[in-house]
This record gives sequence, structure tokens and C-alpha cells, in this order.
Amino acid sequence: MFTNAFVLLHVLRHSLGCRLPIEVWHLGEAELSPRMRSLLGDLNVVCVDGLSITSNMPLDTIDGWRLKALALAWSSFSKVLLLDADQVPTRDPSEVFDWPDFVRTGAVLWPDVLDIDHENPIWALCGLVGQGKRSIESGQLLIDKERHWRAVQIALRLNEEAHEVYKIIYGDKDTFLLGLLIAGSDFRLIETGPGIDIRRCFYQHDCNGEVLFQHRTGAKWRYSGSQDVLDGFQNENACAAALEALRRQWNGLIFIPPQRSAEAHAAEKDLCAKRDLLFVIVGKEPSVLELLTEGEIGAGRRPDVMNWFCRENGLHTQLVLRDSFEDRWIMSYEAPGRWVGRSLLDPRLEAYAATDVSIIKPAPAQRFHNLWSKWPWTGFYTPPDDGLL
Repeated sequence: MFTNAFVLLHVLRHSLGCRLPIEVWHLGEAELSPRMRSLLGDLNVVCVDGLSITSNMPLDTIDGWRLKALALAWSSFSKVLLLDADQVPTRDPSEVFDWPDFVRTGAVLWPDVLDIDHENPIWALCGLVGQGKRSIESGQLLIDKERHWRAVQIALRLNEEAHEVYKIIYGDKDTFLLGLLIAGSDFRLIETGPGIDIRRCFYQHDCNGEVLFQHRTGAKWRYSGSQDVLDGFQNENACAAALEALRRQWNGLIFIPPQRSAEAHAAEKDLCAKRDLLFVIVGKEPSVLELLTEGEIGAGRRPDVMNWFCRENGLHTQLVLRDSFEDRWIMSYEAPGRWVGRSLLDPRLEAYAATDVSIIKPAPAQRFHNLWSKWPWTGFYTPPDDGLL
């Protein structure tokens, strides 16, 4: 879902020119690592942890559906356009706040493809007269909370009772409609229903019948591999550019660095300033790792080297390189810009690292000769006379 959220935000900021303030709501560090938070910060986005708000609320559990009602009620905005992460607008959606129907009613909803039957028990549960009503699709909601505060609170209350309510209606979506109906609030329901490929994407329209929102419910963006191609989908090239930008800056892992000392943080800052790190496993070709902030590796990452951080071990600072699951390489500080260590999986494998990458410029046969002639390592390895290719 982070991949989808990043694509949406990247397209909004860089392709559609949207300058609205944006909040991204999530549930704890398990969903948003420091690196992911940093990437969203670069897009001028504020991240809000919903778990920090629910601690004093009557919610036995919280999930993505319930989070939407919580975010709507507790966001810092009075007028809110709520979008699911797997959305891609066709143009800057800032216009919705100026729509005459929103100015008049303070609430705009979008239709689903189903109806709520007049015999559905939800009507009696909510104290309403049973009626046939078009169900709504909550991938996008437009609400003026100041004018519809009671309706927003009712919707939140219905989601607090999800263990009963969700048995009768499908998830959170119609809780917003019911909140408006119980409160007796005026709202506008877009007449044009979702079109084209509703199994994989809901194409939702503006008040004039033009497609504005593309909700990829069954065709979510994937961090890697092929993407679903949808007929009539707009801004696909902008989405592809966003995915490429994400892959350059993030390896797809939710990596939470451990607690570190001030000295370890200082060492990380120095390494980030140098940016490029020469990494050599003895007996193999050297590689250059691009060290990014928050433990991320950009260019040069591979399955055995995915994240990094520094730590203190007694009197020594260590550089730790991780694979997708665990610490893989531990190297101790040897001299300014130089580290030496071994593999945790196979202690026979020795490795070196340095911030001076100039030694890899000569022809391959000379690389290791230059490496050891520049660095007088002791007690580890002597390269063969013919070098390594």
C-alpha cells in the first residue's frame, strides 16, 4: 500500500501540480519506517499515526477501513477530500472545494455499483425507515466537517461497532452515507456511476460527468514486476515515473533501525555525506554502495546488502550491512574512511569497505593490486599475482 500511496502523492505533486496540504494516515511503525516517512516528507506530506489517537478510544481493534473514519474526524483540516492510497486522479483535484454543489451542501459522495436493499437490517439498527438506496464508494469522500460534524461523529461511531456493522454492510463505505442520513444532513451524490473496468478500477466522475478519480481497487501498483494495463486509464506515464523514482530511493522493505548512540549517528551522518561506499568481499569484484539516509541503500543494493546502520560495540564503531531479514556483514572502524570485518553467515568470508572509491577506476586486473597497495591491511588476505577479473 505504501507503493500505491507514493505513486498517488508523486503524481499529485509532480505531474498534476497539486499544492493542497496533505496528511497520510497509517497505523504504527510497522506500516511506515523512518525511510518511508522521509520519502513522504520530501513530497511535502505530513504523516499521522492513527494508533497514537486510538489509545483512549473504544476501539478493540483498528484496521484500514476503520482508520478512514478516524482520519476524517481527527485530521487537522476542516474541509477534507479523503482518498484511498490506490487512487490516481486525472487532474489536480483541488477544484472539488470550489464545486457549486460542495459549496451548497458541504458534502459530496460517489456511487458504488450496488444498492442497499430496503430490507437490510442496517436501517433498523440506525433507527431509519427502510429504503432502497444507492450504496456509496468511499475511495473518495468530500466533507466539510464544520457543517457536518455530527454526521462525521456518527460515521466514526458506526466504525467503532464494526464487529456488528460490517456484517450488514460492506466495510466502512456506507457508514459515511448513514452518518449523513441519521444527522439529516444535505449532500450531493454524483449521478454518473463508476465506469469502464469496475472489477479492477472504479472510474469516478465529477459533477459534469468527466472522469476525475481512478480507484485501482483490483489493479494496485506493484513495487516490482509487471503492472496491470487498464483501458482508458490516464496518467500512466506519470505513475511509471513515480514507481521508478520510488525504486531508486527505497528497497521495498520496512526497515526500522535499532536504537543507536550519538557516536553511531555521527558516523552515519559522515558516511551519508560521503554517499558512496566501496564494498569488497575478498575474492569477488568490488562494488559501490550508495548510502542514503535512514539506513537505505540506493544504487548497488543486492539481496545480501539491502540496508545499513552504524552501532557502538564497546569502544569501537561498527558498520552493519543487512540483507532482507537480518544483519549480514559486520565491519569495525579501522581508520578514517576504512572498515574491515566478516560475514555473520560465514565467518570465513572477509570484507572491507571504504569511502574512497577511486581505486576501482583502473582496469579490473589491477583493482585488487591497487586496493591492497593503498591500504596496508594486515592479517587477512594477499591477492594473487595475476589479479582477479
